[in-house]
Amino acid sequence: MSEELDSIDDNYHQSNSKFARFFQPGNDLLGYLLISLTIILWLYRNNLQSINILLVIIAVLWVAVNLLSRTKLFSKYGLESGKYGVKRQFMLLSLILVMLVAFIVVSATVVMNFADEFGEEATSHDSPNYKDGTFQNLQPTSVSDENTSFWGTLGDFMVGDDLRSPNVELPSKEFELIELNTGEISVTWFGHSTILLRSNNVTIILDPVFGESALGPLSLGPSAFPYEHTYSLADLPEIDYVFISHDHYDHLDMDTVKHLQESEFFVPLGVKSHLLGWDVDEDNVQELDWFDEVNISEDLQVALTPARHFSGRGVGDRDSTLWASWVFNLHDKTIFFSGDTGYMEEFVTIGEMYGPFDIAFLEAGQYNLAWREIHMLPDEVVQAGIDLNASAILPIHNSKFELSLHQWDEPLELVTSGGAKRNLTVATPMFGESFLLGEPVPNDTWWRNVSHGTPPFLKENLLIGIMLAPLNIVGILWIVIPRFNNQSDESEEE
Repeated sequence: MSEELDSIDDNYHQSNSKFARFFQPGNDLLGYLLISLTIILWLYRNNLQSINILLVIIAVLWVAVNLLSRTKLFSKYGLESGKYGVKRQFMLLSLILVMLVAFIVVSATVVMNFADEFGEEATSHDSPNYKDGTFQNLQPTSVSDENTSFWGTLGDFMVGDDLRSPNVELPSKEFELIELNTGEISVTWFGHSTILLRSNNVTIILDPVFGESALGPLSLGPSAFPYEHTYSLADLPEIDYVFISHDHYDHLDMDTVKHLQESEFFVPLGVKSHLLGWDVDEDNVQELDWFDEVNISEDLQVALTPARHFSGRGVGDRDSTLWASWVFNLHDKTIFFSGDTGYMEEFVTIGEMYGPFDIAFLEAGQYNLAWREIHMLPDEVVQAGIDLNASAILPIHNSKFELSLHQWDEPLELVTSGGAKRNLTVATPMFGESFLLGEPVPNDTWWRNVSHGTPPFLKENLLIGIMLAPLNIVGILWIVIPRFNNQSDESEEE
C-alpha cells in the first residue's frame, strides 16, 4: 500500500514538474501559443476567418511533412538535419501537394461523369444566337468587368461580413391557396427566383428550387437562409407548366425537376438535355429560342426573350445552353420574368413588343461591380422596369442564398428606395405571401424589422479586444528575453 501511495505521489510531482516547466522562461512553446492565439482571435474579430482557414491548412501540411520526414520510409533520403533535412521536407511537401491535386482532379472527373446533378452534355443548335459551339449575348458581355481588379475582388471575398446572411430566421408567411374568381391571378414569391402564378384553371411555376440540401453540385454550395416557414413541393397545388430561365444550379434544381416530371416544361435551347437525363419524358419538354412564341392555351401565351448572362453546370460546358427571360400573357395580364441578366438595351425592345406589363419580376441581387454586365445593380433594376413599361416590379434573386458580397437585405432596400425616387411601384411581399395581380401590391418593408441577432462573444467582447495586444507582446517577450539573457551570459563568459 505504501509503495502504491509513493508511486501516485511521484506521478503527481512529475506532472506538476512538467506543468511548471511549461511556464518557465525559455519555453518557446508558450510564447508561440500566445502569439498564435492572439493572431487568430484578431483575424476572427476583423472578419478575416478565411485567413485562419488558410493558416490551418498550412499547419496541417507542415505537421504532415514533419511526421512523414521522420518515418523509416523516407529516412534514407537525406540527413536528419541541415540543408538535406530541409530539402527532404520540401520534397515531401511537393509530393503531398501533387498527390492532393491528382486526387482532386481524378475525383472531379469521376464525379462529373457519373453524378446526375451535373446534367447531360448539350448538343449543337441551328440558331442565330449559337456560334462556334456556344451561345452568344446580343451585345458584348464579359463575366468579369475590365475596370475591376481580380485580386481586389478576391480580397473582398476574403473579408467576411456577418450581415451577408441573416443571423436569425427570416419572417415569412405560411403558404395558403387563395380562392380565385375567373381571370384572377395570384402571385407568390418563395425567395430567390422561384415564383408561383396561379389562376382558377392554370398553375405555373418559374425557376423552382425546393431542394432540401445546399445549393450547387453535390450540395457543396451555400445553404438556404432559415425562414420561419419552410416550403416544399408537397405544399403546392398541382403544377401545370414549369418555366426555366437557364441551367445554373440556383434556377434549375435536379430534385425539384424530378418531382415535377409529370408537368410540362418550357426551357431555352439546350436545357432539354438535362431534363431528359433526369427522367422527364421528351413529350413534356419544349425548347425555345429567343423571340419564339407559343400559344399554350386560349388563356396563356408565352414568348422566350433575351437575357444578358451565361450558362453552365460543370467544367467545359460554359455557354453550351441558352439563357433567357420570359414573357407571359395570362388571362390578358402581361407578365415579365427576367431570369438572371445584366442591364441590356433589349429591355426597351421587349417593352415595345410585349408591354406594357402589369408586373415584372426583375433580378435584383447577387450583384457586384466586378460582374455588373451579367447581374443588374439596384439602380439598373429600376431603369429596367421603366424600360419595360411595367406598372410594378418585384425584385427577385435575393434573400435566400449568399452568392455575393452585399448584405442580404441591401437589394430590397436599394430597389425600393430607388423605385420611390422614380415613381415606380415596387412589390415587396414576404416569402410565401400571395397577392392578386391587378390589386394594390404588398409593399411592407419587412426586412427592416429583422434583428441582426446576438454578436458572437469572442468577436464583440471589449475586454478580449483590449487584451489581444498585451498578450501578443507577452508572447513575443517570452521568446525574446531568455535568448537575450543567454547571449549576455555567453558574452560575459567570453
